[in-house]
Amino acid sequence: MKQYRLSGLSFTGKLFLPLLLVLLLACEKENENEDKTPLMEVEAPEFSLGSLSGMPVMLSDYSDKVVVLFFFGNNCPSCKAAAPAIESMLAAPFAGRTDYQIIGLDQWNGNAASVQAFKTATGVSFPLLLNAASVSAEYKTTYDRLVVIDKSGNIVFQGPGVPLRHRNSKAKS
Repeated sequence: MKQYRLSGLSFTGKLFLPLLLVLLLACEKENENEDKTPLMEVEAPEFSLGSLSGMPVMLSDYSDKVVVLFFFGNNCPSCKAAAPAIESMLAAPFAGRTDYQIIGLDQWNGNAASVQAFKTATGVSFPLLLNAASVSAEYKTTYDRLVVIDKSGNIVFQGPGVPLRHRNSKAKS
């Protein structure tokens, strides 16, 4: 087995490692100052965004409905991979229900053409909204994430890492 020694590093290499460590620690400290705790069991913040059709869409347009927000980046590979599963597991089974809505929010603030390209590439049927970076920040979330809002307007699920079948059960409530 080959062993590596710090003594074999050049003077530049010996300087680089401590500087890299200091930089990483400084970045971590900066991130600690930001409250990234997902919003849960609180009233969902209102928003108004433009749709691909050019019409404004407000969260309050869907009062008394379960609303699933899918935050995506219009050219994000993992978002493009997740969108068809969201369509088949969360949109298609509830397509006939009047008390349920999925909305996609492009938090990369792409133009209408880039969001339309996302819709075409993924085959999603639910509405996609533009310029949602500020909404993403208000919801304390990021791309490739779901937020489920119950009929009372409260956030009941937010985040990644939960199998879609669990998200499906939350969306049914």
